Parts: sequence; structure tokens; C-alpha cells
Amino acid sequence: MHRRKWRLLPAFGLLLLSPLMALAGQKAYSLKELEEIALKIHPSLQVSGAEIKKSEAELRIARQYPNPEIEGSVSSQRFPEGGNAGTGYTLGLSQTLEWPGRRGKKQEAARFGIEAAKEKFTQEQINVQARCRELYYRVLAGEQLLKIAAENLESARKLLDIAEKRVRLGESRPIELVKARVEFFSLEREHDKAKTALAGDKQVLLRFFGGGLPPDFTLAGEAEKVEAAAPLKRWQEATLAAHPLMQAQEAQVRQAESTLGAERQAWVPDVTVKAFHIKDVDLIATGGGLSFPIPLWNRKGGEAAKAAAVKSQAESEFRLLKQELETKVAAQYSLYETARRQVESFQNVLLKEAGESLRVAQFAYEHGETGLLELLDSRRVYRAAEQDYYKALLDYRLARVELWRVSGGGGK
Repeated sequence: MHRRKWRLLPAFGLLLLSPLMALAGQKAYSLKELEEIALKIHPSLQVSGAEIKKSEAELRIARQYPNPEIEGSVSSQRFPEGGNAGTGYTLGLSQTLEWPGRRGKKQEAARFGIEAAKEKFTQEQINVQARCRELYYRVLAGEQLLKIAAENLESARKLLDIAEKRVRLGESRPIELVKARVEFFSLEREHDKAKTALAGDKQVLLRFFGGGLPPDFTLAGEAEKVEAAAPLKRWQEATLAAHPLMQAQEAQVRQAESTLGAERQAWVPDVTVKAFHIKDVDLIATGGGLSFPIPLWNRKGGEAAKAAAVKSQAESEFRLLKQELETKVAAQYSLYETARRQVESFQNVLLKEAGESLRVAQFAYEHGETGLLELLDSRRVYRAAEQDYYKALLDYRLARVELWRVSGGGGK
């Protein structure tokens, strides 16, 4: 009997430890890991990748040669004066030859199209990474706000116990207990709201990954550091130098130039080389020839004018894009710098002052030097400062992400 009990103990111990082992083995995703997953599975990148394949197919089309044409005919033949009848036939082979200059321009335009598609793919990668970072930081902030709400609720519970004890012993008035209960229930509602908000942010992150994360995922936090601000000029220079949309638009301008060059040469007709063999009742002939259309009524002026308009439009869009990017970077930099200064203010001054005020009020209340109202006021001030700090930290992180995105991954 005793031996059977001892045999059951290891199995029972494993049952107790299995939840702890599962929790210990649960993976905490860092921001870098989330970005790597997003770049592999996000549908928008698959769409952009398909655009690259389409552009590559356009180059294949531009490299293809026209197919040769073969024609033939068979006829029953007889001399007008009578005589033996016979069967005649004609065979012909023709091959159209494109002018090398126009053909080269078409291929050049297709290569610029591939380059533009690849730059747009790069920009879409930046967009996906920026969205991933935004959702990551929102969940981190939600977790921190929930943690603060839970700590405040636990402190309010302890404060309520102290108030009940003091009122029971006659050391405090009943109104002190009422205040403590009101404070407790208020913080309980804040805790529930923070919990609901965090659950919502996690659901948004899960939908973004489309099943690429387990439902019970956890995130690895980041240090709450504030970087030294780079000057606006550096951000603008980096944006104009290497922004994927600028590179893509520049490739589209060059593509339009190549297309215009091809259309300007299109009025020169392509030459068709022909070879034939004829066998009639009284004739056998083999020969060849050339043919080409005469550019009399249509000299491709409309096509060239259209290509020139497309080129002008692409150049105007390039200048407009440059202005828009400079404006967006300047506006976002202002938001980023404001958020950065707010976080520094909280880290260097406000949190320390609010924490010291709460410590003094807590000590005074525990030693009966002040009432509950003064302690509650100090707690509210510290709680508000702490919550505002993490909200400001979130604003700073989101502003930094957006600045990185609108600059095309430029800056530092």
C-alpha cells in the first residue's frame, strides 16, 4: 500500500508542475521577432510582390520577337487552250524585324518598371513594420497601464482594510471609511477598463498577424529610454536621399522617358522579310522580298504625344512628392520632438516629485498625522502622473515610428 502511494507521488508532482512548466516555456516575442513574422506573412507584401512579377513579365514581353508567319495555297490549274490539268501550290514564309533602337527602348522602360515596383515593395515593407511597431507599443502600454491599475487597486484594498480597522477602534470617523470605499470601487472600475482596453489591443495585434501568433502570446518589453534628438535637417536629407517612393517615382520618370523614345521611333515602320516557293503547271519559282507599311496617314504622332504627356506628368508627380515628403517629415518631427520633451519631463522631474509627495503622505497617514483625504489626494496625483507618463511614452514611441515611416526608414 505504501509503495503504491510512493509510486503515485512523481506523477502527481508532474501534474502540479505542468502549468508552471508551460508558463515558463511560453515564448515572449520581441519587436524584432514580430517584424520578421509580419514581413513573411502579411498579405499586402504578397500584393506588392505580385506587382514585381508583373513588371518582370513586361520585360519578358518586351524581349520577345514577333512570330514568323507561314502561308500556303493549293489550286487546280489548266491551260486556257486545254490540255493536261495539274495542281499548283504556293508556300510563303515571312518574319517581321523590329528596329533595334525601338526594341531597346521598350526593354529599358520595362527594366525601369521593375525598379519602381521593387522600391514600392520596399515602402510597403516599411509600412508593415511601422504598423507592427505601433500595435506592439500599444499592447506594451496597455500592459503597463493594467499593471498600474492592479497595483492601485491592491493599495486601495489595503487602505480600505486600514480604514475599517480605525473606524472599528474609534480612531477615525465613519466618513473616512466611506471615502476609502468610494476610492476602492473607483479604482476597481479603472482596473476593469484597463483590462478591457488591453484585450482589445491584443485582438487587433492578433488580427494583424492573421493567425501567425498564438492566442495567449506575450511580449518582451523594451527599455523606457529616450534617444537624443537628431536635427530635422538630417531627417529631411535622409528622406530625399533614399526614400523608396522617391526612388520609385524617379524610376517611373525614366520609364516614361524610355517609352517616349520608343514611341518617337515608332513612325519608322518595321520591315518584314519574306521567302516564297511557287509551283504551277508551267512554272516553278523560288524567291524572297521585303515589305513595310508606308507611314503616310499615321506617323504615330498621337502615341508620341501621349507618351510625352505621361513623362511630363511623372516629372510633376516627382516634384509634388518631394514637397509632400518634406512637409510631412517637418510636421511629424514637430510632434515627435514635443512628445520626446514630455517624456523627458516626466522621467527627470514629475514622477520623482509625485513619488516623493506620496511617500510623505503615506508616512504621515500611517502615523496619524494627517487624514485619509490628504493621502487620497496624494495617491490620485501620483496615479495620474504615472498613467500620464506611460501615455506620453506611448505618444513618443508612436511619433517616432511615424517619423521613421514618413521618412522612408531614414534618419537614425
